[in-house]
Amino acid sequence: MNLRLRKYNISKESKNKVEELYFSAFPKDEQLPYWMMKLLSRKKSADFYSIYDKKDFVGLAYVATYKDTAYLFFFAIDEKQRGKGYGSAFLSALKEKYKDYKILLAIEQLDQNAPNIDERIRRKNFYTKNGFYDLNFTMTEQSVTYDMLGYNKDNKTVTEQEFFCLNKNFFGKIFYNLFYKRIYVEPRDD
Repeated sequence: MNLRLRKYNISKESKNKVEELYFSAFPKDEQLPYWMMKLLSRKKSADFYSIYDKKDFVGLAYVATYKDTAYLFFFAIDEKQRGKGYGSAFLSALKEKYKDYKILLAIEQLDQNAPNIDERIRRKNFYTKNGFYDLNFTMTEQSVTYDMLGYNKDNKTVTEQEFFCLNKNFFGKIFYNLFYKRIYVEPRDD
């Protein structure tokens, strides 16, 4: 395996594969407008990656950063490439690239009544197997509640306030006022 992260603006072929995977891998109510993602990645507050193994397209990742915090907004492995170790290899590359950052990500809450509960459990197990731990707060965006997971080499936690500031910086004033009003962050009681 020779995993490489490429910045999104590489080739038309890469752009098409990334865009197709983005719209097929994430439910509509969990997506950001694609044009906004491209625009914000040009501002330097986010990195938009296409993931390759040699010349084979493997997946995509979208990472927002602020100060010492990196948020893995979106991460997907192409359906034809799943089960081959690319997800874990990507997370290792992510931890190396952002080694001086506290990394966080959101996964759908483990609601036992959810129709995809088995998928949610597998997803959480995948991230915990790769060193991520529960941050004990949730984020609700539109109608979806997420558990927040984190990772860093020193096991430092990311607070709700740091997550809030990262999003405010990422979106900027205009997009923040339009978009972020729909997001709620709160500590979890478990």
